[in-house]
Amino acid sequence: MDMENKPSKLKAALNYGALYGLVLLIINLISYILEMYDSVLMTIVGIVVGIGGLVYGIKKYRDDICDGFISYKSALGYGVLVVLFSGIIVNTGNYIYWSYDSSFIEYKLEQETDKMYNKGMTDEQIEQSLPYVEMFMKPGIMSIMAIFFNVLFGFILSLIIAAFLKKDPELFDQT
Repeated sequence: MDMENKPSKLKAALNYGALYGLVLLIINLISYILEMYDSVLMTIVGIVVGIGGLVYGIKKYRDDICDGFISYKSALGYGVLVVLFSGIIVNTGNYIYWSYDSSFIEYKLEQETDKMYNKGMTDEQIEQSLPYVEMFMKPGIMSIMAIFFNVLFGFILSLIIAAFLKKDPELFDQT
């Protein structure tokens, strides 16, 4: 592939991030539809797909677009861009789903209420606290917070993955 036909890092990350995000969104939707909110299996599947997808995406970018070479900084930057774009896709889908089906949000509110009871809070204290908890349990706020945490987690993963996938060109060809 010649230089003129290669997509920019941003375009490549957008394309791969969209695909990656759709796969993660499908996993989320399956867990929401089946009400597997705290399923260990779905958590493991999400983590494996998340890590595997990021490794595959950075490696594919390195090999197909960067001619087999990528610096640590470039791999890290590409990984963060992919996670940003996939997070936007996933959490836009989550927002739409949560706006039409509030069962996940209701489940989370119930969990928070149970946590307050388990901490020994009185009914009056819980009643005073619930409006603040509910304020953060809106689809829009949850989605924005999730994008932030996706990027943070993706940054940490990209720090590690970039260290393994970086490949600098040889300074002196061995031929």
